[in-house]
Amino acid sequence: MLKGHWMAVDVERTMDNYRDAGNLRARVSVYRYREPRFDPETLALELLPDDLGYVLDVGAGYGRYARRLRAAHPEAVVVAVDKSPGMLAEVPEPAMVADAQAIPYPDGSVDAVLAMHMLYHVPDVAKAVAEFRRVLRPGGTLLVSTNAHTDMTELYDLWDRAVATVPDAVGSTGAATVAHFDSANAPGYLETAFDSVEAFERRGVVAVPEAGPLIDYLRSARSFFACGDDAFAAIVSEVERRLAEHFAAHETFDFQKTAVFYRCR
Repeated sequence: MLKGHWMAVDVERTMDNYRDAGNLRARVSVYRYREPRFDPETLALELLPDDLGYVLDVGAGYGRYARRLRAAHPEAVVVAVDKSPGMLAEVPEPAMVADAQAIPYPDGSVDAVLAMHMLYHVPDVAKAVAEFRRVLRPGGTLLVSTNAHTDMTELYDLWDRAVATVPDAVGSTGAATVAHFDSANAPGYLETAFDSVEAFERRGVVAVPEAGPLIDYLRSARSFFACGDDAFAAIVSEVERRLAEHFAAHETFDFQKTAVFYRCR
């Protein structure tokens, strides 16, 4: 998951990382230190129309958005869709295991589609966006979120410097693919399929007061690192050492975190 070594989407590694909700929860938990505080589910509710009928939450994960939508719109049918059965294991029905690139719904059959911080994991983004457009009824809404192009630079730089000190890891890359779909290229993908694309940006800083959550974040990305276990353990040890030095002189480790939402019609 190294900033300087972006790769094409590695489906096998991605599916391994998302075999259940544990790794994703570890990454999400670090954002409790974000300032200003930001509730992405609330913003999603604000951006979606009031008259929701049938909704697909594609890449639903463990159901953060699906649960909030169901609570706010009990009259709506909100289907959680994910390629990983393990991720959906704790999501109440209705739920469906399916690929964003081949959604098993008829043309023009849903009122809204959500794709929240997930399109960078899809090998063919254009195909997925075309699928979203296909299943939406005329006038329907697609809500997409992703990261800013320069997001989390401080954290990725820390990892890069650690990797450079481990001989067996130098040149190995993480298969994380945020740059595959981020704020730099998202508009191009979305404007190809939708007449109206509005962007809503929420900037923040994550100020982490101790090393533990940062190490947990790194460990949660293990399957994205194309290196052996010994090399990965050495990377973790080097990150721990560098963080100890950092916290000896600073109260927090800070990194930029910007969420960008796109409302498409």
